[in-house]
Amino acid sequence: MIRRLVAAALAAAVVVAVVPALPAAAAAPRIGADVSKYQCGAPWAGAQAFAVVAVNDGLPTGTNPCLAEQLALAVASPGGGRPSVYVNTANPAPHEASWWPTRDRTKRGVAVRSPYGRCRGGATAACSWVYGASLALDDLQIRGVPRNTAARWWLDVETANTWRGSRKQHRAVLEGMTWSLVRAGQRVGLYALDHEFRDLIGPVPTSSALTRLPTWLAGAADAAAAAARRCSAAPLTRGRVLLTQWTTTAGTDRFDLDLACSVLSPAPRPTATGRHLVGARLTAKAGTWAAGTRLHYRWTRDGRPIAGATSPTHRVVRADAGHRVAVVVTGTRDGSSRAVRTSRSVAIRR
Repeated sequence: MIRRLVAAALAAAVVVAVVPALPAAAAAPRIGADVSKYQCGAPWAGAQAFAVVAVNDGLPTGTNPCLAEQLALAVASPGGGRPSVYVNTANPAPHEASWWPTRDRTKRGVAVRSPYGRCRGGATAACSWVYGASLALDDLQIRGVPRNTAARWWLDVETANTWRGSRKQHRAVLEGMTWSLVRAGQRVGLYALDHEFRDLIGPVPTSSALTRLPTWLAGAADAAAAAARRCSAAPLTRGRVLLTQWTTTAGTDRFDLDLACSVLSPAPRPTATGRHLVGARLTAKAGTWAAGTRLHYRWTRDGRPIAGATSPTHRVVRADAGHRVAVVVTGTRDGSSRAVRTSRSVAIRR
């Protein structure tokens, strides 16, 4: 995702450049690079441990002209193995799309069934879902990604592409794409700047196919230290943050590098101890977490946050009587994806 950072500078020229050498401290297994059409013809230097390659040319209906070359370089990179890929997403609606569904079939005639009902050709969530399913099937079938090449398919969500309609319709596009990819046996993730994802997609309900997808989080301010801090940021939905991204320079050219976040473990289940009576004090016992982990507390009543209840203890108030109270413990550590654990709820006597 070179994104808008380099698009203007490179629009008028064919760029041949070298991906910069990676920081020595990060040598190894945790720092990779992502590339797109803007690196066509560019040899890869440095010791990237993994790579992510753009399937599209910046538009969800186009193909990266250097896809085959870049996939081959990714496989041959020092980290080796299977690279991941990312695909562009959009929701142009009928009047701006080069193709838009008029029934429950993809552009190439594959019959599908939207969870939002029948598609009849309008700017609806049902047709947006079919549109997304069609985009992903094209990405799988006609772009040139060899079968079983990609370790994961990341859905690139950014405001630079065309989005028309409601957040529900935008979400339906991503859900349709996810359906096609998962049905083909692929692993899927979400790739975005967090504020752009919130603006375009908004809160994702737990019933959505997106709710547990992992996050690749763009927007780290600088090199690996900032990227490590971003690992413990909130994910785009409810999955873990697996990758964070920052931009670096080599001469006048800019490149995207990525940090693979560790999994924060162990993450024991907390307990809430104390008397279950109004006026009593409940105490959170978080258990033993990995060294360097910062713990954050949030008390809930019937699953909803209690205003101001963010300390390891909670004084039971009259409003808690007759309800169930629990504590949510969130662990964060630089370089690791956050872990969230919730205690068993306790019934407060009336």
